[in-house]
Amino acid sequence: MTPENKSRGTPEWALRQRQRDLEWIGGNFHIFWPVAIAAFEDQGRGAIVVDTTSRPTGDGNPLAYVPKAAVDAKDDEDIKRMVREYDPATEFVVVLLKSAGRTSTYRVQVQPRQRNR
Repeated sequence: MTPENKSRGTPEWALRQRQRDLEWIGGNFHIFWPVAIAAFEDQGRGAIVVDTTSRPTGDGNPLAYVPKAAVDAKDDEDIKRMVREYDPATEFVVVLLKSAGRTSTYRVQVQPRQRNR
């Protein structure tokens, strides 16, 4: 937990959830980064959306790349901002769909050693 998060008054449960999300994203990086690269080349800016509440085949969660036009049609300014601002050469945006209609969105910066995977 960083001092910036504490100073903002972020609840402990939210910090723990964020840490778990980031670990989960890191564990699935080998899937997300190639999808982000290929989808950007094909469809332009967008976000990877993952349904973390479902595992229909028992192995992995369903995901889709949602292009910027579809993101812009939604009423979530935070996701719109992230999709508009990320650098596709070094970053991607991932939206985690969670239970009770909740979402968590992350702008993930790819480390140089990970870019060629």
